[in-house]
Amino acid sequence: MDDKYIVGCIIIVVLFFTCQLGQAQNYGDFPYSQSFRTETQPEEIDIVTPQNSQIQNDATFTSEGLRLTSNETGRFGAVFIGDHQFQSIQGIRIEFEYLMYGGSGADGMCVFFFDAGINNPVIGSIGSALGYTYNRTNSYYAVNRATGLSGAYLGIALDSYGNFKNRFWQGDSRINGIPDISGDLGDRYISNVTLRGARGGATQVADFASIAGMDDGYMGYPVLISQPTLNNNEGWQLNGIGGYSSINTYRGDFNLRGEDQSDYRRAIIEIYPLDSNEGFEISVTIQHGETETIVINDYPYRRFVEYAENAYDLEGDNIIGGSVYPESTPTILDATIPMYLRIGFAASTGGETDIHLLRELKISLPSSAEAYDDYASTTRMEPVVIDVLDNDIGYSGQITKTQIGDKEHLNPNSFRFCDDSGEFLGVVVDDMTVYDTAEGNWLFNFQEGKLTFTSARDFIGLAAVRYSIKSKDEIGEPYDDEAYRSPPAVVNVNVSTFQTIISNRMVTPLVN
Repeated sequence: MDDKYIVGCIIIVVLFFTCQLGQAQNYGDFPYSQSFRTETQPEEIDIVTPQNSQIQNDATFTSEGLRLTSNETGRFGAVFIGDHQFQSIQGIRIEFEYLMYGGSGADGMCVFFFDAGINNPVIGSIGSALGYTYNRTNSYYAVNRATGLSGAYLGIALDSYGNFKNRFWQGDSRINGIPDISGDLGDRYISNVTLRGARGGATQVADFASIAGMDDGYMGYPVLISQPTLNNNEGWQLNGIGGYSSINTYRGDFNLRGEDQSDYRRAIIEIYPLDSNEGFEISVTIQHGETETIVINDYPYRRFVEYAENAYDLEGDNIIGGSVYPESTPTILDATIPMYLRIGFAASTGGETDIHLLRELKISLPSSAEAYDDYASTTRMEPVVIDVLDNDIGYSGQITKTQIGDKEHLNPNSFRFCDDSGEFLGVVVDDMTVYDTAEGNWLFNFQEGKLTFTSARDFIGLAAVRYSIKSKDEIGEPYDDEAYRSPPAVVNVNVSTFQTIISNRMVTPLVN
C-alpha cells in the first residue's frame, strides 16, 4: 500500500478525533460575568430595537448598573448578550442583582433564553409582554402588534405588576395565559415570578392556519407556572390537560420591588437537565436582604407541553369586531431544547412606572467552582495575608443538583487575577501570580493558597481586586475545563491606620 496513502489516512483519523474532542468540550462562552457598573456600553452587549416604531429602547448604562427603564410611563428597554452562546445540555446557572423601585409598580423585568442559531433575532412585544411574548392587537392598535421573541425557549419574569401571566382579550392586547384572573386578587396577582415556555412551532402553525392573524410568532409562549411572592399565596401551574391548577407549596412573604435605590435583590436561576435530554428542572430563588427565598422549586419543563391557545377569534385577529369571548383550543407545544442558548433581558413600564436596574450578572455551568468575596483591612504599606480560598467551593464526582462542594476540591494553581468580565490580569511567575495596581501589589502563592496585599506608599482607602478559581483536575471529570471556572469574586482591603482585620464570609453578603 502506498505510504502516502497510509499517512493521509492517519492524518484524517487524527483530525476526526481532534474535532470530536473539540465538539465534546465546546461548552460555549461559560463562564460569563458583567458588573454593568460603568457608564459605557460593554462591547458584547447589544441594545435591541423594539418592533413598535414609536418606542425607543430606554436602556442606559450607569455607574449603578444597566438601567433598562427610567421612571416614566410607556418605557421599554432590552438587551441581548451579543454573540455569546451557552451550551444547554449541562444546564445553566445565572444570577444577577436587580432593582425595581421609585414609581407606582410597573411592569417588571424578564430574563429570557433563546436559540443561539437564530440570525438577527427580534425582541417580543413591549408592555406586559416584557419583550418575550407576542401581542395580537386589533387594527385600531396595530402599531402595538408584535410577534414574540425569535427562537424563544424560556422566559422568566420578575413581574411586579402581575400582567405577564394573564390571558388578555381586549383591543390593545390579545395574548394567551391564565384565564379569568385580574387585579381584584390583590397581592396574589402582583409580585409574581412567572415562567413562559417556547415560541409556537409547526404544530401551532398548522392548527391555526385557517385563522387570519394567527401567523408564526403569534402563538405559543404558554404560561408554565406563576408564583406570587407575598403572604404565602397560592400560585398557578399547567395541569397536564391544558388548564391551570392552584399550587400551595410556597412559604414566603416579600415584594419583588425594592423600597428605595439601595434595596437591591439577587435572583438566582438554576436550570438542570432532566433525564434523556427531555427538558429541564427550573428553580428560582430571590435573595432579599440576608434572606434567600425559593420561589419556584424544580419545576419540570418538559419537551412536550400541552396548553390552551386561549385568546383568538375564529373570524380572524386584527379586526375591531369579533367574538365577545375568546376561543380556546388545546395544542401540544414542542419545546425541544436548542443545543446552544443566548440570553437577554427586558423591562417595561406602562401606565404605571418604575426604574428597572440590573447589575453583577454571572452565568456559569452547574457545579462550577464558586468564589465568594473577601474583606480585610490593614495599615498603609503593612502586608496583609488573606486566605481567599477559605470561603470558596470546588466540586468533584458526578454532577447532580444535590452535589456538595468543598474548598478541598479547589485547585490553587488555577487562581488568576481578572477583570469583571473574567479576562486574566497580572503575570504568572513560577509558583505565584502577581498583579500591580495604583493601589498596591497583589501576590497569590500557589503552594500556600493565600493572597498577600501590600499597599502603595501613598495609598489610603479601599483597594479591590477580582479573581477566579477552578476545581482540581481529576480523571474523567470536567471541572478543570475553563468553562467550569468560577465567575469573578472581589477581594476588598481597607487601607488605613487601624488594626488589621480579616473577614472571609461564606454566607452571601447583604444585597445593597
